[in-house]
Amino acid sequence: MPIKERMHGGNIYELAEKNNLPPEDIVDFSSSVSPLGVPAKVMQAVRDSLEIITHYPDPACTAFCRIAAAEHGVGVENILAGNGAAELIYLIVHMIKPGCVLIPIPTFSEYEYAVNSIGAKIRHVKIQPRDNQFSISVENFCDLIPGSDLAFICNPNNPTGTLLGLNDLQHIVKVGKANGCFIVIDEAYLDFVENGNKYSMIEKISCNDNLIVLKSLTKVYSLPGLRIGYAIGTKNLINMMRNLRDPWSVNALAQVAGAAALKEADFRLRLQRYVWKERQFLYDELRQIIGLHPYYPTANFILVNCRQTGITSRRWQEKLAQSGLLVRDCSSFNGMGPYFMRIAVRSRAENMQLIEAMRDFLAAERR
Repeated sequence: MPIKERMHGGNIYELAEKNNLPPEDIVDFSSSVSPLGVPAKVMQAVRDSLEIITHYPDPACTAFCRIAAAEHGVGVENILAGNGAAELIYLIVHMIKPGCVLIPIPTFSEYEYAVNSIGAKIRHVKIQPRDNQFSISVENFCDLIPGSDLAFICNPNNPTGTLLGLNDLQHIVKVGKANGCFIVIDEAYLDFVENGNKYSMIEKISCNDNLIVLKSLTKVYSLPGLRIGYAIGTKNLINMMRNLRDPWSVNALAQVAGAAALKEADFRLRLQRYVWKERQFLYDELRQIIGLHPYYPTANFILVNCRQTGITSRRWQEKLAQSGLLVRDCSSFNGMGPYFMRIAVRSRAENMQLIEAMRDFLAAERR
């Protein structure tokens, strides 16, 4: 069976080459990272630490893990840093060696790629559109936990924005524990949710030895090129993961950047307020474009159904790319179909540039 090509947002280099554009001229709406860029203090910390590349990185990521543990009120022994959250997803799968894995669809594709890497069986639960949002039946999800060894939940979900409350999450973990199923909750986008801490399961780690929470620094601090994320779990689970991992998977500069980023509470608050304001603006503007149906956002991206325009998301992506605007064609998401695109929230000027380009393209298509 041929291996399905991986598709993710943020590939500005391919778009630049295809459309003969300098990469720096591309406005990337396909990758849901901070529109404010890297915090100045984080960038300075990296510059000040360039000389450390002559040494091996700390395999325990000690300084970073101490700061992350303090940030979340857990012990250092409950934190494991990784080369982005993606490395940790694969690490978890190879640690548990599940026979069957439960995955909602559509969701982040690396869960399924990781499971496929060991040839395990996959069960799917469909996240369904309901008026202005996508929702998942927690009851249906829990019904499929018996017989599953591992389950993934992205909260809020990429690309649908589906957000499960704490009671639902605790119920899923409880059912998982009763049935010998590990639950992984990926909170990569939770910092963009208003009152996001109320949805986090980190405080439930100590009493649930079947629960692992994933966190990412990519989105909030614009660090996709350095790759750093971390897992939070019981001491036993973290030790098991650590023993399986490449000792130097997190490079020295990523550790420095990550430690500096977690200290930037003021930046994070400023970013959140900025994104919430621009998110509402972009959502309202998209709603006014006839034929587009944006779903109400919870994170820093908006899922848009373009079926009523009669134009596929791939065509939208290709046409907007000619103007140096990259949106995420969601047709590669399992269970999504050819008429959905994901648009990241960026600055007011960039958001307006996109809206105007979309209106112009649609008007030209209808002539």
